Order: sequence, then structure tokens, then C-alpha cells
Amino acid sequence: MNRWTPVNSVNRRVSVVIPARNSQQLIARTVRAVLDQSVPDADVEVIVVDDGSTDDTAAVARESGARIVGVPAHRTGGNPAAARNRGAAQATGDFVVFIDDDCTAAEGWLEAILSAHAEGAACVGGSLALPSGLSASARLDYYCGWYHVHPGRPRGIVPNHPPGNISVDRALFASTVGFTESQPIAYSHEELEWQAELRQRGIRIVFEPSAVVYHWNRPGFGNLLRRNYRWAYASIEIKARTQVVRWPWMYRFPFMLVLLSFPLAFAHTGYIVGCWVRAGVFEPVLMLPGVLAARLAYAAGMALGGLDWIWHRRRSAA
Repeated sequence: MNRWTPVNSVNRRVSVVIPARNSQQLIARTVRAVLDQSVPDADVEVIVVDDGSTDDTAAVARESGARIVGVPAHRTGGNPAAARNRGAAQATGDFVVFIDDDCTAAEGWLEAILSAHAEGAACVGGSLALPSGLSASARLDYYCGWYHVHPGRPRGIVPNHPPGNISVDRALFASTVGFTESQPIAYSHEELEWQAELRQRGIRIVFEPSAVVYHWNRPGFGNLLRRNYRWAYASIEIKARTQVVRWPWMYRFPFMLVLLSFPLAFAHTGYIVGCWVRAGVFEPVLMLPGVLAARLAYAAGMALGGLDWIWHRRRSAA
């Protein structure tokens, strides 16, 4: 499957890295869900990288059983990409699994990841499921973000995978550029640089839908719009550079994407809703105006961020 030698399935050690910032209300549940995983012949360590928290995130995580790593003294925090890289550098496992502080691992999550590794996958991406009890705005945020990585998607090779639930051979990750720490990419598509490097080496990412974590999307319609705008701001730049996308040909014409950003928002809205309908999930149909609003916010970020990147690239070339 990949140009990589699987780790012996006996006595495996796994390092789970969780970047966390001001997460004292969530982090205990996240850590305990990992430590409660029952996997034969696997030793699990949980590393919480305290990304400049101003609350009791570190203390709560430590009491829950995690090892705490802080950001360097010269950093102010607030950079999840840097936090993930720092956690991976401190890891001792055969594999490094990255999940977010607002995720809760389901039963069987780690076993599914390690089974995929044992079959020959060097990099395994799990699915992000919708937990019960979320508000309408939080559910809308989930539908707008995770239509490619929910548990109903088929298992197989994917061009990229978000960092909220992904596992990689530790030595392999250490040999790559890691997560992109520069802004604004570090807030949105920080995984694409190293995933592009994996692809150049012939390593493919295997999506394993049975490796489920529940993603507790934050409520608030304003949060939804800001999140989509932020995701989009660096999207043209990083996707044009890496080509690690489902339709790479589109990003060969960045100025065209800027011009078409708002018309594409309507097409993308239909695509998102269609993905959920094919999976048998119909609530996004009822939330169609909200999905469109999120895509329009995404279009605004894509247009402004794309223009900013094109302008600076041309000035640099000149």
C-alpha cells in the first residue's frame, strides 16, 4: 500500500498529541476517552500541549493522566500547528496520533487506527462524528466542515486529511516539514505541506471511518462565519502550492478562483448538502440558508486572502 515498513504489531507504543488552549471544560473528557481505549499489546501516552492557556487547562489535563508540554517561553501561544509539532517532538511512541481538544474518542477508535497501520498504512485518518446534544448552530458548523470525513464515508485513499484525527509513523513525521507554523496557514490548512511531502514520497493517507472521534463544534452563528472565513483566507495560497486537494487543476488558476469565489459558493453549498443526502443525513437540507451563509463567508475569505497572496507573490517576483 505504501513505501513503509509496518511496526511490529506486538508491544506497540502510541503517543496521542492534543494541542489545547483554554480548554479546562473539555480537556478532561478528551484525555480520559483516550486513556480508556482498550487495545491489546499497546502502550498509550497522552501529551497535552498547553498552547498558552490562561485558565487551568494544564492542571486539569495533568490530573486526568496526561503529560504536559508547554510552548517555549518566547511564544505567546495560539498556534495549533506549532503546538502539534512540539508535542510530536516530545513523543516516544511508534506512532503519533493527533486529535483536537474538542474531540472525544469513541470506543474502538485506537484499535481501528492501529489495525490500519498493521495492514501497511503509514498515515491513517479517522472520521469526525456528530455528538448528541449540540445546538443547532454547532450542528450547522459540523455539517459545513466535515462532509468529507464523517463515519458514513467509504474507507480508502484520500488526498488530504484534517489534523483533528490523524495518525502517522513518528519517524516518518519527524523526517518531514511537519505542520506549517506560519500564519495565516497555521490556523487553517497547516497539514497540507507535510501531506504533500508524503505524497511526493509515495506515501498515501488511508481514511478509516471506523476510527471515530466525536467533534464538539462550538455554538454561535458568528463563530461559524468567522471559522469559514479563516479557513478560506489561506486556502488558495496553500492549495496552489501543494496541490493536495480533490480538484488540483482548479488551483492552477488562482486569479480565476478569486473572480469566481462568490458564484462557487452556491455550487459548493449544493455539493455539501448533496454529500450529506447521499449519506442519508437530511438535516443539512433544512439548514440550507445557514450552509449558504457559511459558504459566502468562505468565499469572502478566499477572495481577500487570494488577492493578498497574488499581490505579494507578484511583488516578490518583481
